[in-house]
Amino acid sequence: MDDDKDKDLDDIDSGNDGRDNDDIHIEVLDLDDSPPSVTPEVYRSGEIQEMEKQLADLKKEKDDIYDRLLRKHADFENFRKRSERDKRDFQQYALTDFLLELLPILDNFERALAHPGAQSGPEYRKGIELIYRQFRDLLEKRGLKAIETQNQAFDPSVHEAILREERNDLPENTILEELQRGYFYRDRLLRPAMVKVSFATGEKSQEQLQDQEESQE
Repeated sequence: MDDDKDKDLDDIDSGNDGRDNDDIHIEVLDLDDSPPSVTPEVYRSGEIQEMEKQLADLKKEKDDIYDRLLRKHADFENFRKRSERDKRDFQQYALTDFLLELLPILDNFERALAHPGAQSGPEYRKGIELIYRQFRDLLEKRGLKAIETQNQAFDPSVHEAILREERNDLPENTILEELQRGYFYRDRLLRPAMVKVSFATGEKSQEQLQDQEESQE
């Protein structure tokens, strides 16, 4: 009996309560080998950087879209203004071709009044003058305007020189005679005036020399 008690005490002292020592395993972890933990501060810093990058990308995309929108708006405004100008010009100058067809009739009236026939009496001339004035007034009301030529210097933008005449008593390129009247339609040239202009040779005539001598005396 005493031997059995001693054996039991030995088992208790050995710490296995009669069980085999191989059944118990104790593992001690080394804290130095554990993975480093991510602190909240580091995590928040990385998250902020990513959000800032996304915000910068969105801002760049917004600027690009806004720039394209401005360009489209500018193109549309230019197109609208050009369309309005074309429409306005068409309305203002729609009669251009029609007036050009009427000008020869006006020319014939003027020629008839300038060179009346031998058999045309005063009453006939008055009738022609009346018709001519009514016709001219109607065209002027629609925007027709004659080009000035009398005592004017030759202007190639509105005059067309058909003939030239030597005149040393006048400045060169002075309009001497209107051969065919020119017209404006509103503010545009409809037809240039055909004219005869002067040119000078640089040599004074005998009359001019005599006048110069008398003025010196």
